[in-house]
Amino acid sequence: MLLNVLLNVVANIAILTLVSYIYIKMIPKKKSYSLTRRQKIALIFLASMTSFILMSFSVDLPQQVKIDMRYNAMILLLYYIGPDVFVPASILTAVLRLTWGISDASVYTFLFYLVLSVTMLVLNKKASERFNSYTTGLILNTYYVIGHAIVLYFIYYDWKQTIAVSVFNFIFTSICLMVNMMFIEDMRADVQRYLDEIERAKSDYLTGLYNKREFSYYWTEIENDSTITHTALLMLDIDHFKCINDQYGHLNGDIILRQVASLLHVEDIEHEQIYRVGGEEFCIVLKNKSFSQQMAIAEKIRQTVENNPFKLENHQTIHLTVSVGMATSYKVKDMKNLYRLADRALYQAKERGRNQLVVLDLAERELKRIL
Repeated sequence: MLLNVLLNVVANIAILTLVSYIYIKMIPKKKSYSLTRRQKIALIFLASMTSFILMSFSVDLPQQVKIDMRYNAMILLLYYIGPDVFVPASILTAVLRLTWGISDASVYTFLFYLVLSVTMLVLNKKASERFNSYTTGLILNTYYVIGHAIVLYFIYYDWKQTIAVSVFNFIFTSICLMVNMMFIEDMRADVQRYLDEIERAKSDYLTGLYNKREFSYYWTEIENDSTITHTALLMLDIDHFKCINDQYGHLNGDIILRQVASLLHVEDIEHEQIYRVGGEEFCIVLKNKSFSQQMAIAEKIRQTVENNPFKLENHQTIHLTVSVGMATSYKVKDMKNLYRLADRALYQAKERGRNQLVVLDLAERELKRIL
C-alpha cells in the first residue's frame, strides 16, 4: 500500500513537471504579450487533460475519494497564466471528475470545483500583491485543502478521518506544488535572462535607446504593416557636438548624449520609435500621425533641447541646440528612401545655420523651414 502511494506521488510530480514545462514553453518569449485565442484553448485543453491523467494516478480512498495533484495544475495555471484560462479549465476539470463515476464524492467535488473557480481568483489577486510566488502557492493550496476537507466531512461524517486525510493531502500537494514552482521559477529566470540579453543586443549601451540594427528591423515591420499609412522619419543632430567634446571632454560629451536621449521621449512617442543611429545623431519614427502632428512633435523636440540647461560632470550647465531633418510620406512606405530624404533635410538644416527644422516629403514636392 505504501509503495503504491509513493509510486503515485512520483507519477504525479513527473506528470505535472512535464506539463509545467509545456506551460512555460507556450508563453511567448516577450516582456509583454497577450495569448491568442488558439493558445488559450490549447492551455485549457492541456490543463483539463492533465487533471484527468492525474486522477489515473491518484491515491484512492474509500467511497471513491481521490487524492491527487489535479488542483496543483489549476493553481499553477491561475498564477502563471491567468484567470481567462483558469476558470474554463477548472469547470472542464469538474465535469471530467464526473466521468469517473457518479457518487457523493464526485458530485461534491464537482460543486467544490465550481465554487473554487470563482473564489480562487480573488484570493490569488490579494495574495500575489503581498507575497512571493511560493507563499502565494501555499496559500492557494491551503485554501484548496480546507475546501476539500469540508467536502470529505460530508462524505465520511468523521472528523478524525477527515483531518487525517487532509493532513496527508496538504503535505502531499504542498511538496509537489513547491517542487513544480521551483522548476517553473527556474525556467522563468532563464527566459528573463534571455530577454535581457536580447534587449541589450537591441540597445545602445550609452543612451539606452534602440540601436541602428534594431532601427533597420523596425522599418521592415512598418513596410509590412498595412495599418500604417502616414509615416515620417526625424533625423536629429546635436549642433557643434565636436566642440563640446573638445572643450569639455568626451566624458561630458557622453553625459550630454544621455540627457538629449531622455528629452526625446515626448508625448505620443513610444520608446521603440527612438534610435541612436550615429555618434550624436538620433532618429525618430512617427507613424499614423497627420502632417500637423508630425511638425508639432519635431518642433517641440527642437525647442525642448534649445530651452533645456544641460548639466556637466562638475555641475556646470551649458545650452545647446539640435538641427532636425524630417522626411514624410503618405501611403508610400519606402523606408530606405525616406531615411535618405530625412538625412538630406538634416544636411539642409545644418547648411542654413543649424537649430532649425527642415521638412521634405518623399517625392520632394514640398519644402518647409521653421526658424
